[in-house]
Order: sequence, then C-alpha cells, then structure tokens
Amino acid sequence: MVRKKITPFTVFNYCFFVIVGILMFYPFWYVLMYSLSDPNKVTLTNYYFIPNGFTLNTYISAFKQDIIYSGLLNSVLVTLGATAISMFLSVLTAYPLSRENLKGRKGIFWFIMFTMLFNGGMIPTYLVVKEFGMIDSLWSLMLPKAIIVYNLLIIMKFFKNIPMGLIESAKIDGCSEVGILFKIILPLSTSVLATVGLFYAVYNWNAFLPGMMYINDKTKWTLQVVLRDMLDQTTANIDTDDVFTSPENFKMATVMISVVPILCVYPFLQKYFTKGVMLGSVKG
Repeated sequence: MVRKKITPFTVFNYCFFVIVGILMFYPFWYVLMYSLSDPNKVTLTNYYFIPNGFTLNTYISAFKQDIIYSGLLNSVLVTLGATAISMFLSVLTAYPLSRENLKGRKGIFWFIMFTMLFNGGMIPTYLVVKEFGMIDSLWSLMLPKAIIVYNLLIIMKFFKNIPMGLIESAKIDGCSEVGILFKIILPLSTSVLATVGLFYAVYNWNAFLPGMMYINDKTKWTLQVVLRDMLDQTTANIDTDDVFTSPENFKMATVMISVVPILCVYPFLQKYFTKGVMLGSVKG
C-alpha cells in the first residue's frame, strides 16, 4: 500500500481550515455557554468555554413567554409553506427554461436575470403587498419572494445536464411533458432539490425585514421579529427584575431557540448539499 506523501502545503491547508472552523464555531458555542450560565456569574469573566454555573432557568423563563410559542409556530408555518411554494414554482419555471426548443427562451431568461440585478424597491413592493390585501397576513411572508433567481439557476442548470436520450425515450413511449417532469426529471434531481430546498428553508426561517414590514399583529410575528422585540430594551417582553435570569442571558437563549430548529434539519440534507450545488452549477 502506497501512502500519500504529506506535503507542507497539505499541513498548512489542514491547519488553516481548522483555525477557520474554530473561529466560525466559537460564536455559536459562546452564545450557548452564556445562555446556560448562572446570570450572577457570567459577568465575572469574558470567556465561556463551559457553562459558568450551569442552569436552565434562562430557557425556562424564555418559554414562559407566550409570544415565543406563537413566534415559533408562525416561523414553522412560514418556512414550510414558503419553501413548498418556492420549490413548486422554481421547478415549474426551471424545467421549460432548460429546454433548448422553448420559443422565446432567451428573452424570458434575460428578463428573469434582470430582476436579479434590479428590483422595484422596498416602498413599491410594500404598496403591491398592500394592494393585494396581504398586510397582517402570513401570505405576505411567502409570496413576494417566492422565487430566488440564484436558486432557479441552480435547478435549471441541473435539468440541462440530464441526458436528452432519457427524455426522447419517454416521448417515444407516449409520455407527456408533465409526465416527463414528474416521472423522470424530478426523481433524478433529488440532490439538487434537497439543496435548493435547504437554501429556501434557511432564507425563509431567517427572514426578518418582511415580517417587520408587513406584520403588525404581534400574534402573527415570526420568531425573528419576536427576537428583535426582546433584544430591544424599550419593548422587552421580560421582567428584567427576575432574579433567575438577566436581559443578556435571555437574549442569548432566544438566539439559540431561533438557531437550533434549522440546525436540526441540516444533518438530514447534508449528504445532498455539496453534490447538489456542484452538479447544479457546473455543466459536465
């Protein structure tokens, strides 16, 4: 068995990316340790590698707030609904644009690309949402950004790389375009669909500005807007005189509550992630 020679460049690469990984992971670890620490002890030190006086009182205090539950529920509903709508519309748009024989394909493609560089702006978008009667409706968080052009391009590139022989064979067997899409194209595209689905889910979960602009009813706030409200000292929803927690600990706990749900989804899609991006972006 021939062992691969370890070069100084390889050692440098490993060391460099380990350091980068630690630097990227530490803020998350810091927030977690801070949120699990005794609020009376965390002010004594500036670093937190382990909980300083382990306690769950901060999380208990957080989940006593009814607005946390409504925020979580609204975020889940918006993320699931918006991701499903986005994937459906993106697939239906990407498939015909991936076909060379589509009349007017280039014009449509460049029109879509134009929206990637220029958009109507915040105020016109708000007026459109208002005219459609979607203010204070969760639909305002799902429909305006239903298709992200970057994600559309990834799916379209992947569809173009599927051998035309499969499509021609299906046509000979009498399969319609809809049948080709749902019986041949989509089953072969699980990797890119999982990847783009994750992109959409993360975007919709983290979306803050639409919820702040379009939703006035606190019961319809998403978790990100709830978090903003809690971080704002003038509109904080906790009793800062609570001896079991502190504003800083409470902030850290709400950050963890907003991050953990989307982190739980990622491991199930990780195996598709790199493959989907590479196959969808590079034409082979």
